[in-house]
Amino acid sequence: MREKLIEHQGVVKSIRQESISVAIAQDSACSACAAASLCHASGQEQKTIEVTSKDARNFHVGQEVTVVGEVGLGLRATLWAYVVPLFLLIGVLMIVVSQTGNEALGALSALLSLAFYYVLLFMFRGKMRKSFSFRIK
Repeated sequence: MREKLIEHQGVVKSIRQESISVAIAQDSACSACAAASLCHASGQEQKTIEVTSKDARNFHVGQEVTVVGEVGLGLRATLWAYVVPLFLLIGVLMIVVSQTGNEALGALSALLSLAFYYVLLFMFRGKMRKSFSFRIK
């Protein structure tokens, strides 16, 4: 089965050898609402996406492009950024408190395990970047 794709319109902000920075406008969920012009909760947020492309020199700064990614990318990113750390935090907290009976030590251990987890993610960011790739259509 073919993976569903997410497409965003964007503008090329900078170009390096095999990397293109594309700024996309991320609309808020309520921007499609009929009352959005009357409400201050609606808005737009600018995000920058790094796209690896061997033909980066075929693009120019200011060019409008369409950035394409698979729906599964968002689900995997959510897993690595929120789900795994949540289970790590709860797991370490429960194990340390059950073994020592000290809640303060459990909380500190859980927070330190999160810090260690995010340092590991940072160290393997190059490898992760390859699995979370976007392309320009």
